[in-house]
Parts: sequence; structure tokens; C-alpha cells
Amino acid sequence: MSLSNSLHLIAYQFNPSCLRLAREFRGLPKNELAKKLELTPSAITQFENGKARPNAQTIARLSIALNFPPSFFAQCGDSEPISTDQCHFRSLRSCSVVERRRMVSASIIIGRIVEFIDSHVELPEERVTPNMSPHVQSVEDIEQAASKVRKDWELGLGPLSNLIYLLESKGVLVFRLLSDCKKVDAFSLWHRSRPFIFLNTEKGSTSRSRYDAAHELGHLLMHTDFLPGDRLQEEQANRFASAFLMPRESFLLECPKRLVWPHFFELKHRWKVSLAALVRRARDLNIISEDTYRRANVQLNQKWGHSEPFEPEIERPTILPRTMVLLSQERMSMAAIAEELNIYEADLRSLTFADELREEEVSST
Repeated sequence: MSLSNSLHLIAYQFNPSCLRLAREFRGLPKNELAKKLELTPSAITQFENGKARPNAQTIARLSIALNFPPSFFAQCGDSEPISTDQCHFRSLRSCSVVERRRMVSASIIIGRIVEFIDSHVELPEERVTPNMSPHVQSVEDIEQAASKVRKDWELGLGPLSNLIYLLESKGVLVFRLLSDCKKVDAFSLWHRSRPFIFLNTEKGSTSRSRYDAAHELGHLLMHTDFLPGDRLQEEQANRFASAFLMPRESFLLECPKRLVWPHFFELKHRWKVSLAALVRRARDLNIISEDTYRRANVQLNQKWGHSEPFEPEIERPTILPRTMVLLSQERMSMAAIAEELNIYEADLRSLTFADELREEEVSST
């Protein structure tokens, strides 16, 4: 049951962490929010650390400034922000603190949506945990970790046709990064007992997006007990992604020992990975020499840069939009769900891709 929007009651029940969550989700520094409210930044700080409580009038202004229902600020339960140290970010150095906090705050709100959905619709069983490999050290350990997942998930040694669908079927929830957080390729985290992966769908390269998804799967499997951001972890996740997408046994049989681009384009079409990832895998498995690898990268940059031709079809998350359809079929409207979650319908639709499910996908739900 959603909270009453009685401003005086909400002011009395005010939850400080909900204000911080809303502010960071909107990407507003304290001084900017204070300016909108005609308050001081220290007043916002006092609201957020619980040393002061906003009155009914201020709650109303917070609701307008942050575009959340007044009831959002009086929710019970744990609304403490997830630390960015709990998340594995790619391109972390070029991403601002505000952008990181925005995405982490989005994951908290999405987590609430997922918990609501899970109480009404049975989501796929999480099958990442049984394959965790927290003690990997060597390259061979990583190859074996990737092989173990493929064997457990009964994937064989061939190409993966739709990686996002595969991950979702194994209980990994895949989301799109917020549109104005473009300096990050991807990030992942565990939200309670559910693995989340966020992908940048505006990179202009579907093959690289697939690689990012496999990279984040590597983090979820290998680095749950490690502080994110370590260079070694990134290298390990890259090696895992390569081994998972291009199994050693198959790739050794198919990859040429010479730099023949038509052959590599055939491999790109078959395995749905970038040319850059193919030549890196060829080098890692000693199929090509270091000199050939360097020459390949020079040619890649000169010919295509980050805009390789013949990209695979885009892969979209479907679990959350499908559940929205199922819930609507149970006479639970998007507006009613949003009210239950104390958010606005526009945010619910955006975070769950509710308006992006294609007609053929709706009909198969």
C-alpha cells in the first residue's frame, strides 16, 4: 500500500536516506538542490544526515524539484545508498562521481521495482552463484572458469546467439545505463541476492556491448569479494569474456594463423564479437605473433576505428518489460504499480523499458 501524500504526515515520517537517493538519482549536487529550494547547502546536508527534518512546505518543494511523489520521502525500510565500491565500473576514470552515484541510485530504485515484480511474477532462478570462482589467479584458472559456466549452462562450444537473453534466463537482470551517463561502458553489482548488469546501449557497437556483458559476468563470478577498480581484475574479466564468448577448443580450430581480414569478418559474423576481440583472442591463444597482433591493431584503427562494419543485431533486455505485460494482464496498471512504489509512472516505464517491447515479443508473452 502506497503512503498517503498528506504533507504533514510525510514530514513527520521523513526518511533522510530517501532524499539523498532522489537527489543522486536526478544528478543534483547539494548546492544546486539548495538553490532550487532557496535554502543553504548545509540545510540539505542536515536533512540527509537526519539532524533536521523538512516541514510540509519543504516536502512539497522537494517533490517538485526532484520530480518524485511526496510519499517517496517517507518510505520505510533500507534506502541507504549502495557504495560505489560495491560496483564494478568500466571507464571509471572518465566517469564523474555524480554519474556514478546516479547509476548506483538507479540500481537501488530498480531493486525496489524488481522486489515488487518478484512478489507477483516468478523471475528466472539465479544460476550465477553455483559457478562462482573467487580464487582465480592464473590465465588457465580463468579459462577453466569460463568453461565451467558453459558446461553448467549446457551451452556447448559454439557461438552464443543472444547473450542478453541467455543472461536473463540464468537470473541475471540486464538494464540500460541512464542516457546521460555515456562515459561508462558497463557496470555490475549484486543487489541482495540478484545479479544486475547495466550496459551502455549508445556505444554504436553491438559486438562491443555483448563483450561488455560477458566482461561483467566475469566480475560477478570472480570478484564478489574484491574491491572494484583493480587493473588485474579488469584484465581477468576481459580474459573471461574472451574465453566465454570464444571457447578455446573451437577457436583454435577456426582462427587463421595469418592476418586475413575476410576470414576474420567471417568469424565476426559467426561469433558476434568485434574484430578487435577476435585478434586479441588469437594473440592470447598464441595463434598469431605479437608483431602480427600489433599490425592488426594498427590496421583496425586506420580502417575502422571504433566503427566496425557488419555489426550483429542489437540485443534488448526483455524480462522486465515482459513482466510489465503480465502484470497489466492481471489488471494491475503501470500507474497503480508506480503508486505502490512511490515513484512516477514515467520513471517506472523508463527503468523497465516498458514501452520498448516489440509487438512480436508481446504476443509471445
